[in-house]
Amino acid sequence: MCLDPALSGTFVPPSPPRRRPPAIPTHRYTSRRLSYAALLIAAGLTGVYAESIPNFEVLTLVVFGSGVLLGARDGSLVGALTMLVYTLLNPYGPAPPLVMLAQVLGSAMAGAAGAWFAVLGLPARPAIVRAAVLTLAAIVVTALYDLLTNVATGLVFGQPRYWILAGIPFSLWHIGYNVALFVALGTPLTAVFARYAERLSS
Repeated sequence: MCLDPALSGTFVPPSPPRRRPPAIPTHRYTSRRLSYAALLIAAGLTGVYAESIPNFEVLTLVVFGSGVLLGARDGSLVGALTMLVYTLLNPYGPAPPLVMLAQVLGSAMAGAAGAWFAVLGLPARPAIVRAAVLTLAAIVVTALYDLLTNVATGLVFGQPRYWILAGIPFSLWHIGYNVALFVALGTPLTAVFARYAERLSS
């Protein structure tokens, strides 16, 4: 009995190659997606231009929410573009290029963090779980932003160690305020944004 198809005369068609799913899901730029991004950028700019107390801002939460709603790519873009516009049109003048870069990167990280929050399914978890994770997210995102900008400032003006140490009190205030904001407003907002994100994906 011949088991080799080539010797037995039977033709066995090759199996079609399997398509590999993309490693990172991509989303088309629909009018609705662009509208949401524009609204979030406007909300972020309104918050930073209305800021009257140093490190008292809503931009970090807005960008984090944009990551939940729009994903890592567009959430990061919302954060980067919002901060770029603000730092270029700052009433006190534009920041030095290295500091500006640190601000843009730090803000974009908040959008990426929001996307990971959504990917892990945390918006659907109970409010107490969301609040606990948002507390940690606010601490990490704010601390990284302040560290990046303080290091960049130190490199521009000299004495990085001095700028890092001098920035600690302001950073602690910044972290504490963002924790309160993330818990009070972020807990309900992330659940709402996640529901709208499902509509964008459908």
